[in-house]
Amino acid sequence: MYSNYTEYLKTINNVAQSNFKSNPIYIDMLDHVSFDLGCEYLKLIETEFPYITKEQIIEFLNINDKYGNPVKYNFNNDKIYGNATSIRYIYHALLILNYYKNTNSTEIVELGCGYGGLFLALCFYSKKLNIKINKYYFIDFPEACDLIKNYILLNKNIFDGINYEFHNSNTYGLNISNNNLFFVSNYCFTEIENEHREKYIEYLLPKCNNGFIVWQTLFRYNINNSETIFKNVQTEEERPQTCYHSRFKNYFVYFKDDVEQLESNNEIIEQLESNNEIIEQLESNNEPIEIINSIELLNINNEII
Repeated sequence: MYSNYTEYLKTINNVAQSNFKSNPIYIDMLDHVSFDLGCEYLKLIETEFPYITKEQIIEFLNINDKYGNPVKYNFNNDKIYGNATSIRYIYHALLILNYYKNTNSTEIVELGCGYGGLFLALCFYSKKLNIKINKYYFIDFPEACDLIKNYILLNKNIFDGINYEFHNSNTYGLNISNNNLFFVSNYCFTEIENEHREKYIEYLLPKCNNGFIVWQTLFRYNINNSETIFKNVQTEEERPQTCYHSRFKNYFVYFKDDVEQLESNNEIIEQLESNNEIIEQLESNNEPIEIINSIELLNINNEII
């Protein structure tokens, strides 16, 4: 499935001078969002993220479309000129950041990273929105990692202050030592062969407490599997729907540790301990039994089930 793609990646020498985004093999694998879909992504950005300005969209497109010679279109009556795949990166980055900011993760791991376009979009808009990303892990084929390394360095001011690491896909994230990661995989996780996916489930995903996936069912990996792999799963049909096979659909899958419940439980435990200390003090001082009973009633009401 990926052999032609990886063989082509080996031929890319000077990324700054390469036309890799216009190559048919690369377009078929990654840079294939149509003009019509680009229009839909722009509408979604406008309606779901109205605080993102047209100027901020154009600024990112000018950065990401500068290298690789991608196919570009005129959007919004020629007000926006750029690559449709770059516009999808913007939309997906905003979806991810909107969810990521409400988790307790500060590091992101991406499986299947293309040329680093989503990474740049996440870095660019996280700074615009004052959302902190401490570290980023790329997991992909060695050939793809080489392309990403060279490509993102052409725009290193975008991710200044964000540490990053590259990991060969055949290690399945085993060498990543940190936990509480935010997992991102747009299309890749459900596209790869099951034997590889199972190894990611075994080695990488236990380190990922939160995440976002664009989940494809076209490759016979049912959306219901998300409930068995992740905790606190939320699913939405992909917007716009990019699977054109009538029997299948793509989904947005969000998962998150129930941190709010854990914090609430900890607060209750602290309150119970405090109340018990008060009861002991009152009993030692021979305070009226009515006061002691009222505090014990609070404990009963606050019991954790």
